[in-house]
Amino acid sequence: MATGVSYCPNCGTVLQPQATFCANCGAKISTVTLPTSQVPPTYYPPSIPQRVSTGPYKAVIGVLLIIILVLIIGYASAGHLPFTLGGYRYQLANPPNLQSTQPAPSITSQTPTYIIWNACSSIQNAGCAMSAGGWREGSVPDTFDYYVSFTSNVSVTVYFFTMGQFVQFSVCNGDVRCVSGYYDSIPATTNAPQYTLFKLGEGCADYLAIYVASGTGVMYPNVGVGRPAAGPSSPTGYCGQASS
Repeated sequence: MATGVSYCPNCGTVLQPQATFCANCGAKISTVTLPTSQVPPTYYPPSIPQRVSTGPYKAVIGVLLIIILVLIIGYASAGHLPFTLGGYRYQLANPPNLQSTQPAPSITSQTPTYIIWNACSSIQNAGCAMSAGGWREGSVPDTFDYYVSFTSNVSVTVYFFTMGQFVQFSVCNGDVRCVSGYYDSIPATTNAPQYTLFKLGEGCADYLAIYVASGTGVMYPNVGVGRPAAGPSSPTGYCGQASS
């Protein structure tokens, strides 16, 4: 217990401990209440979290895994499995054959009727940012010829895929080794100022043009379409093969 100094209330003289009268003026001193020491704050130990049982969750996860396994086995036995277990290929039910795509002839005397892609923003003729491992795609309009032209400060390869082939390409993050069957392409170049024509869109709306850069850069597209002089009388390319 801590002790304090007491003073006479009459004359202010310092009092002796436990004095009942002031030694200076003789005044009677009432009982002095000495301060008490402070009680230290109570210590609360940190709470220990209760352990939650994961048994029910493990049971639910186990049931879901069994259901998924049963579905996979059922689809595989029925021949509907859309991918190869243990592999990386996304399988097509009817992959393109040699007649599905044809070389796109280079032309210099013909130009598109309509320009459909010459910018990647609201600013006309603005460049399109390209990066390694990325790509830009556009559909080839049905009943039209598709004209490719661009300049770039990085090499760009243009692939013409069917919808199914593009699924394979995108699932494999741009790895063309995943693409089944035959496809057409324009070899990597930084300058394709003269239009290259892809004609299989005249009778088939199943094609996409995929622009793949070899690294980071900017491409300036000038892609157009035009009506063929005489449209095909039957589906062409992959559409012709798929309908046969």
